[in-house]
Amino acid sequence: MSAQRNRTRRGFWLVESAVAIAVVGIGVVAVVGSQQAWHIQAVASEELSTGMRLATEIREMSLLLPANDPITGTVTWGSEFGEVIPLDLDDLDDLDDAVFSDALGNGPIDATGTIIVGMNDWEQQIFVQCMEAFDITSQVPDGSSDVVQIEVVVLRDSEEVARLTWIAPR
Repeated sequence: MSAQRNRTRRGFWLVESAVAIAVVGIGVVAVVGSQQAWHIQAVASEELSTGMRLATEIREMSLLLPANDPITGTVTWGSEFGEVIPLDLDDLDDLDDAVFSDALGNGPIDATGTIIVGMNDWEQQIFVQCMEAFDITSQVPDGSSDVVQIEVVVLRDSEEVARLTWIAPR
């Protein structure tokens, strides 16, 4: 009788080993999955921040521009004859329907109008619209108001990444 009581089990059973391997395997898969999700989120976050940076560069440029053309005043809406964008941007309405992209060879640009090198497949589209002075939600014909809404749409590979809109006096 005493021989049976002293008998102890030594080592692992095959089932116990399989369960341990399964638990460790599930843990590794979970860690790899969370790492992949983090990486995808980091790439998307970097793309969004770059898009907002490009939109903000145009906003900063608009803060440096006068409301009206120094030569023609309010006579012409948009780029005046002979102006080459972005070299001759000299008032807010010159930005209307402007596109700065690597594909066109003129951008994207920073607040000083300098082309940012290495921004392949990025594009800045700018729209300027006159708004009713006492109701900035109502659009009025070009050149007929002293208040403009400027909107910048930033694209990467022809997909919208960021959009920034603001109101400026003209």
